[in-house]
Amino acid sequence: MTRSREDLRSEVLRAIARWQIPIIQLNGMIAERLGMTWTDLQALYVLANQGPATPGELARRVNLTSGSASRMIERLVQAGFARRVPDDHDRRKVLIVPDERAVRRVGGLYDSLNEHHRRDLEGFDKAELATLLRFLESATRQTEDEIERFPG
Repeated sequence: MTRSREDLRSEVLRAIARWQIPIIQLNGMIAERLGMTWTDLQALYVLANQGPATPGELARRVNLTSGSASRMIERLVQAGFARRVPDDHDRRKVLIVPDERAVRRVGGLYDSLNEHHRRDLEGFDKAELATLLRFLESATRQTEDEIERFPG
């Protein structure tokens, strides 16, 4: 039986929703193994992938109040996952910088899963990969926009 375009779209959305649950579970397990909260792990990911940030910028990136972000930053610094450094462009500002060794150690906990994903992606041709990338980038932007619009 041939599935309609609408059926395939619905199946893709359900598959993404199903995938989100084990991702959240794995991240929780990794955070627990590292002795940090899920939000701490998320902040470390953001710093490692988007670059150093002021405390206010980091708070916005992980959707925390400034007080909660301050406590999170202190936990990350105390545990050696990040450090505070003066901003080269404005010495009045402090940047939160991820510790590269810590990032590699945490990233290593995802190596097995990432290798499985790499192997899965080998079965896709260039056009399919471009389509998948286009969807994922759009989905990320739309989700970030939804977070901004979400009634607080």
